[in-house]
Amino acid sequence: MSDPWTDAWAEAEASCPVSALIFETIELQHPAFLQDGIVIPLRFVLDVEPRTFGIEDGALFDAGEMVEFTPIAFEADMPTFSEGQLPQCRVRVDNVARELMPYLEAAVLVRADMKVLHRQYREDDLSEPAYGPVEYMLRAVKVSGSTVEGTASFADLTNWKFPSRVYTRKEFTSLASA
Repeated sequence: MSDPWTDAWAEAEASCPVSALIFETIELQHPAFLQDGIVIPLRFVLDVEPRTFGIEDGALFDAGEMVEFTPIAFEADMPTFSEGQLPQCRVRVDNVARELMPYLEAAVLVRADMKVLHRQYREDDLSEPAYGPVEYMLRAVKVSGSTVEGTASFADLTNWKFPSRVYTRKEFTSLASA
């Protein structure tokens, strides 16, 4: 997988009007995050008040809908890219609310990877992400007091099939039959 923070991303970031705020968000997904028996995502915005943002079409949860993100303090480094290693970064969530701890405790009991989706929204268009989502797998999670910290990396690239797109006659009618 190539570096998602390309020159095009840097140009788009630099061309954002100074008057438009950028909202950083993360979404946590895990099969143990249940509410009334239904799997839910946990969505957070780096802000001091709740914000409502649009979720992109094709998302696993609430595709095409406007949903509320909970304000929480978090930080996520830009992924490091080095030869022979999967890109990874550190994700830290501070002041984890009492409402979040039961979800994290439930996640410990279910053997599954936790997905982290990073999105950026521009204040002048909250209907869909201006950038993202970029999906990571969160591993090596540590809880210390009210802080949760882990290492996020892209999914195991060595196990992805290549090419990842399946070309079918239904989609590409000019393909010859075998």
